Amino acid sequence: MTQEIMKFAIDDGSTNVKASWIENGILKTVVSPNSFRKDWKSAALLRGQKVFNYTIGTTKYTYDATSDKALSTTHIEYQYDDLNLLAVHHALLQSGLEPRPVSLVVTLPITEFYNPDDCQRNEAKIEAKRRNLMRDIELNKGELFQIVEVEVMPESLPAALSHLLSANCSEFTKSLVIDCGGTTLDMGVIVGEFDDVSAIYGNNEIGVAMVTDAARKALAAADSDSSYLVANELIKRRHDMSFVQSVVNDESRIPEILQRIETKIRELGDQVAYEAKKFAKHPNRVYLVGGGAPLIEGAIREAYATLGDRVVMVENPQSALSREICLYHAQQPASAIAEPVLLEVGEDA
Repeated sequence: MTQEIMKFAIDDGSTNVKASWIENGILKTVVSPNSFRKDWKSAALLRGQKVFNYTIGTTKYTYDATSDKALSTTHIEYQYDDLNLLAVHHALLQSGLEPRPVSLVVTLPITEFYNPDDCQRNEAKIEAKRRNLMRDIELNKGELFQIVEVEVMPESLPAALSHLLSANCSEFTKSLVIDCGGTTLDMGVIVGEFDDVSAIYGNNEIGVAMVTDAARKALAAADSDSSYLVANELIKRRHDMSFVQSVVNDESRIPEILQRIETKIRELGDQVAYEAKKFAKHPNRVYLVGGGAPLIEGAIREAYATLGDRVVMVENPQSALSREICLYHAQQPASAIAEPVLLEVGEDA
C-alpha cells in the first residue's frame, strides 16, 4: 500500500526553522534552532537523550546546541547549502511524527525569490533552493523523512494573510508587512485583502544577526564563548538573570554584556524604522512578523505613531509565516491551532 504524502510548510530561516503541519485537524508548529558543527557527537550519557549525527556526501555533521564551533548560518548562501538541508531535516524530526514521505512548501527571502531589476521570479535561485533540499542526507542510527516534492514561496507577505482577511480592509487600504529575520529584512505593501502587492523590498544586510554577533563578542570577552543558538537565547532571555548567569562565566561583565545587547537592539530598530519609512512613508496599517519583531516593535510604533493600534505585531510572529503557508496549502482544514513548540537550549530531542 502506498504511504500517504504529508505536507509541511517550512519557513527555514537562518536562526530557526519553523515547521507547520496539520495533524488530526490541528495545526501544529515546531520552532527548531539551527546549531550544527562538523564531525559527530559521541553517544549521550543520559538514557533517552538523542544524538543527531548526519552525513551529507562525505562530510559528517552533528546538532550541537552549545558548541562555540557551531557553523554560521547568518549569510544568504545558507539558503542553498548543507546547513539548510540539515536544518530542514532536523526540524522535521522534531515533529514527533514517524518518518514518512513528505511534500514541502519552503521559503526564500524576497531578495532571492525576485529579480531586483524587474520584480519577476528568479527561477534559477528558486530551482537551486528546490534542488538543494532534494539532495541525499543520512542520519546515523536513525531514519529521516523522505522529501519527495519541494515548492518555493517568497517570505514575509503571506504571514499577515489571516489578519488582513479579518481586518475589514477596503480595496484602497495599504498594509505594510515588515519581516525582520536573522539575516534579512523583507517588506512588502499589500493592497486590500491581498488584492495586489504594490511594492516589495529586501535587504540581506539587516537582521537580528547584528545583535547576535555583538552578543557573541561580548560573551567571548567574558570568557564565555558560545554558539549562535546560546547567543540568541541570551538576547531573548536577557531579563532572566538566572539564565544570564548560567551562560556568563565572568559575572562582573554581565552589565556590560546586557548594555551591549540593548544598544544593538536599538540600532537594529532604528535601522529597520529608517528603511521602512523610506520604503512606505504613509501606510494605513503595519504588520510585524519574524523572529526579530519583538526587538523592533518599539521603534516601528514610534516611527508610525499616528497609526496607533493599527501597528500590529502578529501573534507568535516568529512562526506566523509557516502557519499561514500551511493553512493556505492545507489538504484538509484545521479545526484548531496549537501553540508553537519552541525548542530551547538543552532540548536536543
